[in-house]
Amino acid sequence: MLERDRAIVEPLLEPGELLVEAAPVDLAPGVPQPPAELLTPRRPSALEQRIAAPFGVLRKAYAVFNPVGAAVGAVEDRLQDAVPDSLVHGQGLAGGWAGSAGQLVVGMHEAGARSGGLLALTDRRLVLLADRAKLWQLTPEHVVHWSAPYHRLAALRRHPKGVLQRGRLDLHFPDGSWLGLVTPRPAAAEELAAAFAHHRG
Repeated sequence: MLERDRAIVEPLLEPGELLVEAAPVDLAPGVPQPPAELLTPRRPSALEQRIAAPFGVLRKAYAVFNPVGAAVGAVEDRLQDAVPDSLVHGQGLAGGWAGSAGQLVVGMHEAGARSGGLLALTDRRLVLLADRAKLWQLTPEHVVHWSAPYHRLAALRRHPKGVLQRGRLDLHFPDGSWLGLVTPRPAAAEELAAAFAHHRG
């Protein structure tokens, strides 16, 4: 566990709770985007719209001055949208959106926590922290996004796949659902899985 991760997690724990392991995680490639009907429609704030406006102008200017490049980019985007990540990277989610894993993924998208989170194991539970800082904020603003005691979880298993998922873990729930997570350091994945197995019994 890196000291910077410890410094983020420990102030957010319950009184008397002990941190065992922590590492940054993202949803694994192959975890699909939840259907739009499961997500709450979100209207960007006035500040977000002002920040995004120049990028829209740049995209239009690029299309005018380089129409071939813009067309190729549009085709590539459509091809990527047409081919599910699971065909390229393997399955990343099982149990459907009604399962515990699917509900967690929906919640992560709702909270903007699908990337850049911290997974922490304590002596009591598994905790997922999310950085709620806005794009223009210079410092992270971590909060506890989700947590579950060990008896509400089935397993946290190592599942390395290829180059992009050497640090992959699959989080399994008692209802049979599971989702893939990746951490940038394969050694951290080993440490998280071992600590989970020890505390889950």
